[in-house]
Amino acid sequence: MGFFNRLFGRKKEEKKEELEKEHIKLEEEILDEELENIKELEKNKKEEDIKEEEIAGKVVLENEKFQEELISEEKSLYAEKPKVEKKGFLSSLKEKLFRSREGLFGSLKNLFSEKSIVDGEMYEELEDILVQSDIGIEMTLKIVKDLKVEVKNRGVKKPEDVYPVLKDVLANYLIVENTQLDVSKEKMNVILVVGVNGVGKTTTIGKIASKYVKEGKKVVIGAADTFRAAAVEQLEEWANRAGAELIKHPEGSDPGAVVFDTLKAGDEKNADIVIIDTAGRLHNKNNLMKELEKLNNIIKKKLNNDDYESILVIDGTTGQNGLIQARVFNEVTKLTGFIVTKLDGTAKGGILFSISDELKKPIKYIGVGEGIDDLREFNGKEYINAIFD
Repeated sequence: MGFFNRLFGRKKEEKKEELEKEHIKLEEEILDEELENIKELEKNKKEEDIKEEEIAGKVVLENEKFQEELISEEKSLYAEKPKVEKKGFLSSLKEKLFRSREGLFGSLKNLFSEKSIVDGEMYEELEDILVQSDIGIEMTLKIVKDLKVEVKNRGVKKPEDVYPVLKDVLANYLIVENTQLDVSKEKMNVILVVGVNGVGKTTTIGKIASKYVKEGKKVVIGAADTFRAAAVEQLEEWANRAGAELIKHPEGSDPGAVVFDTLKAGDEKNADIVIIDTAGRLHNKNNLMKELEKLNNIIKKKLNNDDYESILVIDGTTGQNGLIQARVFNEVTKLTGFIVTKLDGTAKGGILFSISDELKKPIKYIGVGEGIDDLREFNGKEYINAIFD
């Protein structure tokens, strides 16, 4: 038994030594791995330090460059600026109406150039294009009917020759009389501005005010839209930009009181122009009618006549919905004309012909951009040339 005990004892010792060696080897491997990780971390830190130094250097360079640009800009303010050749009015208008010219009127041009004969199929395709362009079905039928008569009278045989005939036919639907705001030197001129929310009414008022202030006229603006949140603040910002005086009451006040005080202030300050903003609610025609009737009565009583402008602002991108708005507002107030905004943002543009023909009221201005000079006095001939040529 002693022999076996000694034999098992040696085996046990050998096994123990073997396990200790494996344990030491494993610890060495772990240690080597940790050392590698430390080296990798140190390497990454060095790279990050280098990047931080590079970034810091770039920041310094950018700051120096920015300071140089500031100095250069300040110098340029006092330097004589070279004369820049301005683009012609028509050329500029064409660029602003690019989407309409390439959209609706581009489709019309393609239609006539692709056809080989003037026939019923060509006129049917023309009707489809016009209806899709916001001109409306009734208006489209009138246009095509007049076009057929004019094509026959002129003896036109080639489809490509129909395009200029259509240009003349459409031009006849635009009202050309009284397209400018009626502003006299002998009186205080009142411009009542109506329209639903979101059509650009506040911006339009600011641009009109700016135009007249630049012409040397004294302008007073009345913030009679007392219901829409921030409406007064927005109008006040535009009035400050334009250099016009703003008459305002607290939010929720009676719009009639604002109109009365605005007219009173205009009279006392010998204002040339008084522009009155109104609420753009259209959810209830009866309420709209009562409110606008009240405002109109206040103006008529103050002026002792009804000789003032009542302008509806319409978003040119809303299509036939704009025509519906025009009908409703024309029922409840004596509209004298329209301002169509955002025409630079539509590939259609047919709404101008629809409202002009149906309502028999002139378009006074068109909006073709965000700039202060992008509210253009409307000229039917120039508009037609800009979108057709």
